[in-house]
Amino acid sequence: MLQGLGNSQDLYSVLKIVVEMKSSLVSIDRTAYTAMADAFLACGSIDGALCIFGEIIKQAGDNKDLRPKPHLYLSIMRAFATIGDFDMVRRLKERMWPDSVGSISRSAKQEADELLMEAAINNNQVDVARRLLRRIVNGKEHFSWRSRVGLVALKVETLSGFTNSPLRPHVFPQILLNDPVEKYMIPFRESRPLGADLILENVAMRFLKDSAVPLVNDWGSCVGIVHSR
Repeated sequence: MLQGLGNSQDLYSVLKIVVEMKSSLVSIDRTAYTAMADAFLACGSIDGALCIFGEIIKQAGDNKDLRPKPHLYLSIMRAFATIGDFDMVRRLKERMWPDSVGSISRSAKQEADELLMEAAINNNQVDVARRLLRRIVNGKEHFSWRSRVGLVALKVETLSGFTNSPLRPHVFPQILLNDPVEKYMIPFRESRPLGADLILENVAMRFLKDSAVPLVNDWGSCVGIVHSR
């Protein structure tokens, strides 16, 4: 119920169930506490999740079975990384190793570093984010630019510029970055645009040669682009 109400962002009902669970004779274990924290986070209530997290840590001193798993640390770190609370993400990352229970996978370690970089860039600490990105690139074979870390890395790259880029972008020698863009464009007519009302089946072979083809209407005006992929 907590998971479902959290997914629907019904914070009032989540609070109601949490109060009911705590006031009943039900024994609240680690799974239940984690479900509470996750539900609060899904509702956007970081304070609510922190209260539950603090309660888990406090009770875990007497009951080792309540020690949180790395999943909970990462969930809270994601929330703080989004708002740029670098110090909180760093503290959670440091405490995840000694205070959590179970093994910490390689992917969890990588995500912890990535969330720290995200928190840094969202806190305008570009130099720190750039240093963390270098560490991530050195320890990671690849990542998708569409993933969470990829989008953050793209932001770091944009703010770093070519001279400070951790990813060492290659600039072709025949290109001058201070030139206007139009110097490198292809004249519109040389791109051989297609009529927008043509049937795709009749022009499919065109996309074997060109990765993108502009479309024109009956008056010759460009109305869009079709990509071969």
